[in-house]
Amino acid sequence: RRGFFLGGCFAFEPPAPHRGRAAMAAAAAKSAAQEAEAQHTQRDVHTLNGLLKFFFFIVNSMYCLVGVALIGLSIYCLTDAWADLDPDIYRSAATILISTGVVILIIVMCGCFGAVYQEQRTGSCRGRRLLSFYQICLLTLIGLQFYTTVYMLNTAESLQAVKGELASAKSNVTVEYVDAEQSLSTKFNDYYFDTVTGSQDGYFWKFVDESCPKSSGMGSDDCNVDSYATTCPDEASCDDGASAQCPYDLCRRAAVTRFLGIVEPIGEYGIFVCIFETALMILTCCLICFNPRDAEQTILMKSGNFAADDARAKIKSAV
Repeated sequence: RRGFFLGGCFAFEPPAPHRGRAAMAAAAAKSAAQEAEAQHTQRDVHTLNGLLKFFFFIVNSMYCLVGVALIGLSIYCLTDAWADLDPDIYRSAATILISTGVVILIIVMCGCFGAVYQEQRTGSCRGRRLLSFYQICLLTLIGLQFYTTVYMLNTAESLQAVKGELASAKSNVTVEYVDAEQSLSTKFNDYYFDTVTGSQDGYFWKFVDESCPKSSGMGSDDCNVDSYATTCPDEASCDDGASAQCPYDLCRRAAVTRFLGIVEPIGEYGIFVCIFETALMILTCCLICFNPRDAEQTILMKSGNFAADDARAKIKSAV
């Protein structure tokens, strides 16, 4: 054993094996502390991921109800009081709403499966693949929903302005039509003159009798196949541009109010759906970006230096 003088005293140098065991013990303790900290961090990450999944399933389930509501809204379109004015448009709107509702139900199922298989990295049902498809569909729906919502809100705003002007105007004729009324007034007038001498059944004539001013004299009691009073709208004068003889102008305030009652809720509903879809987009991004920490055996296998059996043996020998 080698020795050396230290402060006038002769001291022996510790044997090398003892120093090696002390260093190995310190390294093992440090490695164990790091491993414990990594496991603690991994548990926190998995807890956060589980919480995100929980909120995702809740919001996604509510989004499923949005799809069901769209299908119900399509039925409302077919039975609305004004569906008789332009059946083709209402049928087209109902078809679009039903299709959108079905698509939402399908992508909701896709999102649920993607969340369930979120950590699966192999096979055809990989979580990230399903969630990415779900996100692309959501992004497309958000774009279409945003365009429709903006259009409906702008239409509602213009109708609100017309409604305010009609309330203060002496005559409906003095208030100019907005874009939304151009087609509506034509359909309203055509349907009135086409059915005034008919059976007068359906929601449209119920609306005319209940909502249009009695002073207009355009109700089914005064204007029908048996009698046509002088106060009834005149089709020839209306076609020549005499607005005061057109059914729509005689019932314009009630018509604008009724039309506003259809357009405004759709715009508000669109805002509600856009908020839901944005929340789902954020949650989906978090789930896609989650990357669980691989086990040591998987890390050794991914490095390409060890096979599965060698990786297990390496881990056992290290322990």
